[in-house]
Amino acid sequence: MTLSVATRNRIFWTVTIIVSIIIAIYATIFSLTRGIYDVFPFLYFLPIILFVNYYPKRGIIFSLALSTIFLLLVYFFSSFDPNLVAVSTGWFVIFVTIGFVTSSFADGLKEEERKYREIFENSQAGIFTFDLTTQHIQEMNGRCAQILGYNRSDLVNEELGRIFPDSVGRNMFISQIRKGAGIGDIELVFHKREGDARQFLVSASLSPGNSVICSAIDITERKLAERVIQKAREDLEKKVKERSEELIRANEGLKAEILERKRFEATLQLANRKLNTLSSITRHDILNQITAIVMYVSLAEEMVKDPALLSYLRKIEQTTQMIQKQIRFARDYEDLGVKSPRWHTIDATISKAVAGLELGNVRVEKDVGDLEIYADMLLEKVFYNIVDNALRHGQKVTKIRFSSEETDEGITIFCEDNGIGVPKNMKEGIFKREYYRNTGYGLFLAAEILSITGLSIRETGEPESGARFEIRVPKGTYRLSKKPVSYGPV
Repeated sequence: MTLSVATRNRIFWTVTIIVSIIIAIYATIFSLTRGIYDVFPFLYFLPIILFVNYYPKRGIIFSLALSTIFLLLVYFFSSFDPNLVAVSTGWFVIFVTIGFVTSSFADGLKEEERKYREIFENSQAGIFTFDLTTQHIQEMNGRCAQILGYNRSDLVNEELGRIFPDSVGRNMFISQIRKGAGIGDIELVFHKREGDARQFLVSASLSPGNSVICSAIDITERKLAERVIQKAREDLEKKVKERSEELIRANEGLKAEILERKRFEATLQLANRKLNTLSSITRHDILNQITAIVMYVSLAEEMVKDPALLSYLRKIEQTTQMIQKQIRFARDYEDLGVKSPRWHTIDATISKAVAGLELGNVRVEKDVGDLEIYADMLLEKVFYNIVDNALRHGQKVTKIRFSSEETDEGITIFCEDNGIGVPKNMKEGIFKREYYRNTGYGLFLAAEILSITGLSIRETGEPESGARFEIRVPKGTYRLSKKPVSYGPV
C-alpha cells in the first residue's frame, strides 16, 4: 500500500521525536549513574523543540511531562543531593518555559500558515509557485488547475513550459524576475490541457528560497470583449464620419439657403423701412390735415347759428377726433415687437410712465422693491395707459398704488386705485380692441405689449371700491436685483 506524503511526514516526525526522547532519558540515566551532572540537561531541548514544532497546541503539556520525568530521574539517581536537586529544579523551570514560549510561537506560525493556505486554496485567482532555477512547478491551487483543465497532481513537479510553451516569452518572463523586481499585471499566454491558448494577467514576485509566487487571472473573455468593443467603436466612428460628411454637405446647403434667406430678409427689411417711412410721413400729413379740419370746424361752429347745422358740425368734429386717435394708435401698434425685449426696472419704468401725465391731486405710490421683468421695449406705455385709464374713468381717484407679490407660479404686479372701479360686465371687454371710450385702444395695446413675452393682465377690483389691475409675470421672465430703489410716492 502506497502512503501519502502527509502520512509519511507524520510517521517521520513521530519516530524522530520518540528517538530524541529515548536518547535524552538514556543520557540522563547514564550520566547520573556515572557522576556526570553538567551535560545531559541540554539533550532535552531537542525533543521539546521537535514536538512543539509539529504539535504546537500540545507543546506545553509535553514539555511539562518531559521536565517532570527529568526531575524524577535526578531525584531518584542522585539520592536527593541538595545541590543537584536545586540545579535540576532550575532546569525544570527552563524546560517548561521553553516549551511554553516555543509552543506559543509555533502555534502563531501554524495559524498564519493556515490563513495563507486558506487564501491560497480559496482564492478566485489562479495561484502557483515554481522554482526559479529548475523552472519546475512546486504548488498550484485548485482554481488555477481548474482554469487550465488539469488536476493539481498532473502539474506539480512538472516543467513550467508545459503550461507556458512560448520559450521566448517564458525566457523574458524569467529574466524580468531574476532582475529582482516584482512583476505586476503582465499579459501572458498559457495553454490548457486541450491545447487551447488562454490569455492571463499575471503578477509574480520572488520569495526566499528562489521560489516564485504567481497570481494569474484569466482575461481571455475580457480581451475578446475588448476586441468586439473596439470593432464596434471603429464601425461607429466610420458611421459617424460618414454621417458627419453628410451633415457637412447638408450644412453647406443650409448655409447657402440661409445666405439667400438673409438676402431676402435684408431686402424685405429695406422694403419695410421704406413702407414704414412712407406710412409715417403719410400719417403725419393726414394728422396735419385733420388738425386743419378740426380748426376749420371750430371756426364754422362759431359762425353758424342754425342748431341743426351746428349739430352736424359737432358730429364731424367728434368723428375727426376719433380718426385722429385711430391713426395715433396705428402709429403705436406699428412699433409693437419691432425691437427685441429687454430687462426693465419696474420702479424706474413706472416713474417714467407717470411723468408725462397730469396727476393733479392724485398720489402715485410704488412698493415694487428691486423687481425687474423681461418685456417689450414699449412696457412704459403699459403703465402709462393703466394710470391714464384711472385718471380718466376713476372719477374720484386720489391714490394709485403699485405693489408686487411672488407666488409659486411667478410674480404679480398690482395697480390699485380708490376710484369707482370697473363694472363686472366690462372687466374682460376693456382689453378688447372693439371696446373704447375716450381712451381709444390703450388697455388693448397694454395687453398686446405684455403678451409678447408671455405676460398677461386682468382686472379684479370690486365695483365702487376701485379698480385693481393684475399683471402676471411667469417664472423666468423676472428677477430681483440688488440695485438700490426708491420706495414711496413718485
